[in-house]
Amino acid sequence: AAAAAASTVASAATASADAAAKATTAGTAVYDREFPQVVDEQMTMEQNAFPIKPDELIRKAKVFFSQTFKDWGPDTLSEDFVFMGPVVGPLSKEQFINAVTGFDFLTAFPDNNAQYYHFRVDPFEPNRVWTTQRGVATHTGVMAGRFKPTGKRIETPPQALSLKFNERGQVEQMTVGYVMDRSVGNTGGLGGIFGYLYAIGSPLPFPEGRPWSMSWQYRFFNFLGRLAGAVSKFFTRFSKQ
Repeated sequence: AAAAAASTVASAATASADAAAKATTAGTAVYDREFPQVVDEQMTMEQNAFPIKPDELIRKAKVFFSQTFKDWGPDTLSEDFVFMGPVVGPLSKEQFINAVTGFDFLTAFPDNNAQYYHFRVDPFEPNRVWTTQRGVATHTGVMAGRFKPTGKRIETPPQALSLKFNERGQVEQMTVGYVMDRSVGNTGGLGGIFGYLYAIGSPLPFPEGRPWSMSWQYRFFNFLGRLAGAVSKFFTRFSKQ
């Protein structure tokens, strides 16, 4: 067991290092002449060229997101594939496949519609396709073998997802669940599976699986800020008398 745990940690560390290396490969920008803090996306894209054209990458991303893992071929994911979410991962290809094959999401939410939209290629990373998702589903099946159907309708907040492709057209990195506006939907502002579990009344038993709440340290920090502001105003008024 110890050897297996050590192997898992080592795999995760390698995946983390690979992800960090990939994160540093963003290209340089060309700026809009009229708005110098706005990137000229077309010219930047041309400067940071990638062998697979943007339209083809977007088509590949749409195909990928329209499939389940059962539809993927042996070469869909690259051998150095990495999966990352806000609090999950990085996971290697083997770890990711083990995770998705051990959990039948559509059994619990057979009418799930991820509602992907706004597909675009990142001009800084022209091998990366971003999309936005506002998932809707109804909990009508047993989830993870233990959560009985509640009939609840789930509406997720908008979430950013991305796929990075290598020059062979394989997915080498996938990111999901990055919430863009936590006030939208009924998942408590949570993305990914954490949000679905919260919405059906069975949140995971750790802070990351529950809606964000202010820590006591942050509350204390804010209190000090308000106190400092009040003291400053007091002495400002006192000095004018």
